[in-house]
Amino acid sequence: MGEKDFKDIPYPNISIMEHKLFTDEKGRIYRKTPEGYERLSIFTDHYYSLRSVDGIPMLEIDGVRMHLIKHFKTPKEYAETICKELKIKGNHKVLDTCGGLGYTAIEASKKAKKVVSIEKNKEVLDLGKQSPHSKEYFQSKKIEIINGDSGEIVKELNSNEFDRVIHDPPRLNFAPYLYSKEFYSEIYRILKPNGLFYHYVGFVGRGKGIKIEENVERRLKEVGFKIIKYYEKCYGWIVKKVDSSQK
Repeated sequence: MGEKDFKDIPYPNISIMEHKLFTDEKGRIYRKTPEGYERLSIFTDHYYSLRSVDGIPMLEIDGVRMHLIKHFKTPKEYAETICKELKIKGNHKVLDTCGGLGYTAIEASKKAKKVVSIEKNKEVLDLGKQSPHSKEYFQSKKIEIINGDSGEIVKELNSNEFDRVIHDPPRLNFAPYLYSKEFYSEIYRILKPNGLFYHYVGFVGRGKGIKIEENVERRLKEVGFKIIKYYEKCYGWIVKKVDSSQK
């Protein structure tokens, strides 16, 4: 492709020296080097890449998008919606179990006192560091990033430590443990009484009559969560750890 096949991606409030990303007609994101245009992607055990959605980078792994944009203009708008729904306050400590490009953690940090964000894949973090839209994720003093497996790390966290937990995992077949009763038990343990847990479930399999959300609901109830609602727009459950004195 030639120079005319690429267009600049507009990043508000970013200086031209930081703004070196471009997109092609399919939204694939590139950086310009002395040798030409180089796609922002990493290939290891999987293929990690970025694609522009209305000027906002979206993460893809093996060609599968890692963000919900069905009812949203951009991935950032989804993060804003979730954090607003959870009513995050200034004294809250928030856990973001699947950090990705950091949009959820950034949005949560606008209100929360502290955000702990876990991201399993170093490749995802490396891509995020090259995007101006993820800059605050890596620079904010209110955000602590842990590179590791949420399934293991939550076991090391203190009981009754978090006011809110945001769980936006990959599809079930990518990470089945993150949909397990064992994992939900750990989330219940680390939440403070009356703390809220948002769990994205998705809509894969609905066309075949498979309703993952019903199985998730059952397991959440089994570990003690009170169902607040199924948030249809975001394809996820919002549940609450009930104070034992209120049972």
